[in-house]
Amino acid sequence: MKNLFDTTTKKEIMNRIDRLEAGTPAQWGKMNVNQALRHMTMALDIPTGKLDPTVANAPPMPKWLLKFFLLNMKAPKEKAETFLEINTVNNNINPSDFEAEKTTLKNKVDEFTKATFLIPENKLAGKFSKADWGKLNFNHMDHHLRQFGV
Repeated sequence: MKNLFDTTTKKEIMNRIDRLEAGTPAQWGKMNVNQALRHMTMALDIPTGKLDPTVANAPPMPKWLLKFFLLNMKAPKEKAETFLEINTVNNNINPSDFEAEKTTLKNKVDEFTKATFLIPENKLAGKFSKADWGKLNFNHMDHHLRQFGV
């Protein structure tokens, strides 16, 4: 799995964000493109400790196994669970300024990749290293960018 801390991978993600357009329809799921941008931005606040998320429905498996899946497999296209705070659909978070959301996400990616501290544990999957957070966040962003065809 690619890692967001890798310079080439980070550039790939930034280029894919740039290819998004206002009003791009989702190929699956309930979020619109603006909600997805905000969702990805909020998710990047978890490993830096700026957001302490609430677990909605923990999968019925050991943390070590979930960690393996999160870091090594592509997320399923539909019905993936998320933390309560970053569920933009259920929380009726519907940003109206596409360009502002896109810029904020790109800035957050920069901030994340320059962070000197990342929390040592993922609430769902146990102990996490810097490399683990980089893989997870690449996988998460890749999932949502594919959701919008980029």
